[in-house]
Amino acid sequence: MRKPIVLLAAVLLTWPLAGCWNRTELNELGITSATGMDRKNGKWIVTYQVVVPSAMWSGSGGGASTTSQSTIHVFSAEGKTIRDAVGNSYRKFTRRLYFPHTDVLVVGKEAAEYGVSEIMDLYLRNFDARETGLVTVTDGLASDILRQFVPPERLPGDALGKILMQETNQSGMIPSVRVFDVAQSLYSDAKAIGVPEIVLQNAAGDKGRDTMSSMDAFKPSSKPARLMLKRIAAFKGDRLVGWLDEREGYGLSWMRNDIKNTFIPFPCPGAKSEAEQSTIQIRSARTRIAPSKQGDRLVMRIRVKVRGDLVESSCRGDFASPSLIESLERPIEQEILKAIEAGWQASLRLGIDLPGFADRVHRKYPKDWRRWKNDWDERLRRIQLDVKAYASIRNIGLSQQPIRSDGRHP
Repeated sequence: MRKPIVLLAAVLLTWPLAGCWNRTELNELGITSATGMDRKNGKWIVTYQVVVPSAMWSGSGGGASTTSQSTIHVFSAEGKTIRDAVGNSYRKFTRRLYFPHTDVLVVGKEAAEYGVSEIMDLYLRNFDARETGLVTVTDGLASDILRQFVPPERLPGDALGKILMQETNQSGMIPSVRVFDVAQSLYSDAKAIGVPEIVLQNAAGDKGRDTMSSMDAFKPSSKPARLMLKRIAAFKGDRLVGWLDEREGYGLSWMRNDIKNTFIPFPCPGAKSEAEQSTIQIRSARTRIAPSKQGDRLVMRIRVKVRGDLVESSCRGDFASPSLIESLERPIEQEILKAIEAGWQASLRLGIDLPGFADRVHRKYPKDWRRWKNDWDERLRRIQLDVKAYASIRNIGLSQQPIRSDGRHP
């Protein structure tokens, strides 16, 4: 008698666990792959790039044909606040927006100049928003970026993320930045950060419909667009204050220890023409920064160590000779020093602490920082840099001598 009662009790206890009482079917969700933030006339305009599952499964879309079903659906909504705009989006979209798969956040110029603190607050306050999403800024409207297909990828949001990560891993001139990094910079001592700029290079006249006026859904342009990273958007606090070009951004990456894998072209020792060039591929790079005091003045001691492979050279000589290899390493070091100087001068021009020196000074001199933080912008201009770079070529390849134009060794 006892055994059937125990069995019945077990069944009754497990019965409430059966099934998914709060499930949400896939066809009830609008999975966003990218989000855009713009401002106009004192209101927020939020643009969503939503995946169309049926197009993904059928193999259509991708922008290959104007008659194919698009793999994404893009629409905009506006509101007094960002969350108000999100709520207003349900007036024109049949599914519940699902944000955990959002790869990229694109911020328009006017929104960036207004300030991104409200955007960061939204991402950190809501559990369904990913603070690991990549952030980029555009000099125009974020909605113009989101409506474009980026062949060969079928999801433009995913393509934007890959562009940002490829640049970070292969070049380092414009390193990627995540939502968390931007939010963290607001609470840092430097209160400054550089964010990649994404630009749209379309054919003349291919601008699409103005979503800022109608806020209606529109069909993404099926014509392949040319999206590329161009500059660094410099933020002081939560506002956009200026831009850095590629060279300046490259120097900033060296100072912030963001270089992972990059190519450095450099002139041959004693070169008689610009054609005599070589290229090294950096395999490992490390930057160390240590502040020191000289009276009431700060000196930032920067040491850069790099190792790499010689992947291209038109220099003359025997590459098996240690003296030649050593002479090739000196121009590499000079190129790194020039890049760092360009990045530092850009920071001074904009009057912001993009290298993040303030955080290092605060950690080393906490008592002095209480006094220095009130006039840090002025002290930043008086900082002296002590920069040295050390380059090491570890591999020269299979050829120990350059190849002449006639195909023979010299």
